[in-house]
Amino acid sequence: MQDISGIKREPYYDYSPHSYVTVIPVEYSCSSDASSIAGHMRQSDESRLSECDTPHRLASSYRSLHTEHIPHQPSVNRSFHSCYPSSSSSSEWNDGSSRTQNKRQVCVFLMNKVGLCLDVERIQQVTAQNLLDVIFEDDQEVGLPVKAREIFSLWITSPLLELQLKPHQKPFCIRQQWTELLRKYTTANGQKIEMDEPILSFQRNVFFDRREEIRIDDMKIMELLYEEAKANILDGRYPCEIEDCEVLAGIQARLELGAFDIHIHTPNYFRTRLQDYLPAHACKRGWSFFGFGSKTGPEHRIIEKYKNISSNTTTYKLLRKYLEFCWALPYYGSAFFQGQVERSVKGISALINHYDMPILIAINREGIHLIKHNEAVVLLSLHYQQFSWDYASPLQANNSDCLPCLFIQFHMPGTRRQESKLLQIFSRQAFLMDKLICAFVEELKKQNPWRDQVDHLSATDPPEDDVFPISPAKLYSELSLTRNLKRLSLATFNETVLKAFKNRWLGQLKCQTTALGI
Repeated sequence: MQDISGIKREPYYDYSPHSYVTVIPVEYSCSSDASSIAGHMRQSDESRLSECDTPHRLASSYRSLHTEHIPHQPSVNRSFHSCYPSSSSSSEWNDGSSRTQNKRQVCVFLMNKVGLCLDVERIQQVTAQNLLDVIFEDDQEVGLPVKAREIFSLWITSPLLELQLKPHQKPFCIRQQWTELLRKYTTANGQKIEMDEPILSFQRNVFFDRREEIRIDDMKIMELLYEEAKANILDGRYPCEIEDCEVLAGIQARLELGAFDIHIHTPNYFRTRLQDYLPAHACKRGWSFFGFGSKTGPEHRIIEKYKNISSNTTTYKLLRKYLEFCWALPYYGSAFFQGQVERSVKGISALINHYDMPILIAINREGIHLIKHNEAVVLLSLHYQQFSWDYASPLQANNSDCLPCLFIQFHMPGTRRQESKLLQIFSRQAFLMDKLICAFVEELKKQNPWRDQVDHLSATDPPEDDVFPISPAKLYSELSLTRNLKRLSLATFNETVLKAFKNRWLGQLKCQTTALGI
């Protein structure tokens, strides 16, 4: 292990909700020996993987992702409307340079496309907790119960970077450092960085326990949770089967449009609004003769699900059913990060220059999940007791093409226990991911027994019925994940390699002791 006494600590974004999590960075280069990385792998459970396991090979450390290959992040700056009339045309990040006014307006966006314009004084000193207190005390517009203080938090987000703020952090000060943060934690070019404009958003607290959320029955809280879950479904961040997407679209239509009306809710009505009800991968149409006469398009299937919902179904039941499906997703309530992994290539394709695969890394209380965003495919989903990990910083810190890494060591499903895999995730946000994983693991270890509680969540599947035939579990079978893993370039190591490493290490140690006359 390296001496951490001289490590410069990050001033912001310690995701630990209670205490600082010590980060021991590992430096690497293209010529780094794989054993030097594997020997530092962190573990949430000492019985899972041996710290002496040695990978067969280590993927190249240099990765440069062109900005056009970064997965598109949904823009949160959609047509929000304000609860309060604003007489000022200034930005929500007004710097307060004008001294003719004592108060400034800061706009906080809810996930239901409502913007709360808050009048604040001394904007430079206002903390995230101060803004949250104003929101929770506003009974007229928000009216959230006391329980909501644990469920929601303040985020600063943009298409390039998303960060949950700690209560003591000052949003305006962070906004002033936003350009510097983008250069440090993203691969965006200068033009995109200069044009990026973050917003303050009121979203689910990534540390809130899903078990507590399932017990909630307050309608206002459920509506906000529904809006956030719906946004993640439509943006492809919560991948699910197309059939399930159509059932969820029917529930959404019933909630937003009321009872089905055959004269209003026609196929053409939904055909022009498909992206408002379905993620991109579910909007694709099947083949039809010259495009005529097809009655199997997604708009027809949405109508079928929509009109099958009884007019007597309550709003509470609809919200509950939508959330029950999302609660069963292993990556529900995640914080999302951008990264890239090496593609698995064979044969002649290995001789051709190819880009790394851009991915979304979803991290929540249950584990880490790799998502191919534009295809809505889950490449890998692991609970914390199933893997070891470590963060590695590049030796050439000034080289923009040398990205920090997060190493994930795990066992392949259906293989021998002695054989492990090593995945290398390249990302400027690897440092943030490492700290978030550390925070979750420390929190889970305080629970007794934390292993059983984590495993219990994976079995939380909503019951099926005739009206809402949704079953997210079928998407995450062991067979499906094993098939998707073939798309990743994984290092393999087993007992044979481990013995060779130990023999080499013992031989070097013997030579050193002999030279010293010991």
